Amino acid sequence: KIGWFAEVSEARYISKTEALEKFRRMLKKDAILLDGLAYNPLPASLELSLSHDLKDPDLLKSFLSRLTNLPEVDSMQGGGEWVQKLSGLLMAIRLVLLCIGAILTIISLFIIASTIHLTIDNRRDEIIIMRLVGAAEWYVRFPFVFEGIMEGFLGGCLALVISTALYYAFCWEISPFLKLVFGISAIDFFGSREIFLILILGVLVGGLGAILPFCVPSHQMR
Repeated sequence: KIGWFAEVSEARYISKTEALEKFRRMLKKDAILLDGLAYNPLPASLELSLSHDLKDPDLLKSFLSRLTNLPEVDSMQGGGEWVQKLSGLLMAIRLVLLCIGAILTIISLFIIASTIHLTIDNRRDEIIIMRLVGAAEWYVRFPFVFEGIMEGFLGGCLALVISTALYYAFCWEISPFLKLVFGISAIDFFGSREIFLILILGVLVGGLGAILPFCVPSHQMR
C-alpha cells in the first residue's frame, strides 16, 4: 500500500537478516561487536525512495506525517528534521558561494583587463601603424579580445578543476555520514548544463575584460 503513494518512487522490503548484514557493513571493523548478540534485535522494514518533488522540506514533513498516521506503520525514521537543517545549510552555502563567485568574477574581470592593458601598451607602436595604414578597428582589436576570451575560458576550466577536487575531497569526508543518515552516498556535483554555463561565463568575462582597455581614453589612439 505504501508503495502506491505518488511521492514514493521505490519501496524495498528489508528483512531482519538483511538489516543486520547492512548494519555490519556500516560498522566495518567494529562489526565484530555484533557477534556477541544472542538474537537479531533489528526489525524488518520498508526502505522508501522518494520522488524529487519532495525536495521542499515542508512537503516532505507533510508526507512523513501522513505515513506516521498509517495503521501499518509502527515507527519511522525519515530524517525530516535533518533535511530541514541541511536545506537551510545548503541555502546559506549557496548564498555565500554566490557572493564569493561575484567577487571573484569582478576580480577576474579587472585582472584580464589589466593584462590586456599591458599588452596594448607593449604593442602601441604596432597598433598606431596598423591604424595609419587603414586597418579596420575590429582587425586591430580582435587579437586582444581573442586573448581575453582564451584567458577567461582557461580560468573557467581551472575553476572547474579546483571545484572538482574540493568536491571529491568533501564527499570523501562526509560520505559515511550521508549514507548513515540520508541513505545517499554523495551530493550531486555540477551537471553538463552548469559546466557549460561556467565556461560561457568565463568566456564573457574574458571578452569584456579585453574590451574595457579600449574604452579608456589613453588607448583610443587615433
